[in-house]
Amino acid sequence: MRPALLAAGSFATLMLASPARAYCPSYTPAETAGGQNCGVDPAPGTDPAIATWQQIFATVAPGQASWGANGPTIGDIGSGCGKPSPLTQVPAHFPCHVLYAIAMVESGWRQFCVPDAPAASVGSPSQTLISFDCGYGIGQVTSGMHVGETPSFDRARVASDPAYNLATGTLILASKWKATNCVGDNNPDLVEDWYTSIWAYNGLAYSNNPNNPNLTAGRGVYDPANGGSYAYQEKVLGWMEHPPKDGRWAALAPAYPDRAEIGSSGSPPDLSEPSCDSPTDCTQKRTTHASVCTGVATDGGAPGDGGPNDAASDATNDGPGAGGPGGCSCRASDTTTSSSLGWSLAAGAAAAIVLRRRRRHAQP
Repeated sequence: MRPALLAAGSFATLMLASPARAYCPSYTPAETAGGQNCGVDPAPGTDPAIATWQQIFATVAPGQASWGANGPTIGDIGSGCGKPSPLTQVPAHFPCHVLYAIAMVESGWRQFCVPDAPAASVGSPSQTLISFDCGYGIGQVTSGMHVGETPSFDRARVASDPAYNLATGTLILASKWKATNCVGDNNPDLVEDWYTSIWAYNGLAYSNNPNNPNLTAGRGVYDPANGGSYAYQEKVLGWMEHPPKDGRWAALAPAYPDRAEIGSSGSPPDLSEPSCDSPTDCTQKRTTHASVCTGVATDGGAPGDGGPNDAASDATNDGPGAGGPGGCSCRASDTTTSSSLGWSLAAGAAAAIVLRRRRRHAQP
């Protein structure tokens, strides 16, 4: 998660030249020695089918009461910011669409794949996707995964167990919620109120500030089929609205905060409830959204609570990304038409490795 590997344009060219392969790094500790020094070997495995992934998301989103021993211990988070709800502590839980889209940007919903980097791993059977900076699996969990680090979670399970990895990603996301300022009334059931926490998951850097002039001017909602220069959190929200064409989740059109409130630093102040139509347009308005899980899992929240459970370092950029169909055990679809292939290629380019220089900081 440090130096640049492939720019999005280069990755798109690679994908078009070789559509059967998705970019799949799988670095062993020996292959990162002297640099990042990963502490855990890749584990053999084959990616779950999409329906199984949906069930995993539906199990993880409600929090520890739902996943039990299949994830790390995670504490309470704050709910309410006096606008008007008073601050209370509630069990950590997460809107499904937030998790769906973060996982798409980070790894393309991949825990395992057939390595095509580094050279020493090429030809190995399907194993844990591990980036050169020791980002592991679907959540690209980095913190705690290096030699000498002793996190509270089980590092071997982060490498070997897709559900455990995703749950560990939520542990990190919860720590960002607790460390950042309020968005709206800081309601963890609302997708939009996670805006700054999503930003922080990739690093609270100015490169992810929507006022950064290096981002595409006048940009609308991020569409992975079209690309463009967007902040990390804008890509995550854009994926919610433009899901893959294989039925992973139903499209949800989130509202955006007014970037005039965000300022020009890497750490935004308290923000009003998001209501803008796009990252740069507040003339048109949107409402906020709770999120519904696609898979089937036991509701970890109170009945009728309106939350998702009722249906169930410090710089920037993307994870290994969504690859095109074939080559890996992690296909976007089992049946590929020319139109779905084009979508997959665009999605792969949009979520490619681009200046991956961030760290995931989990709280012990």
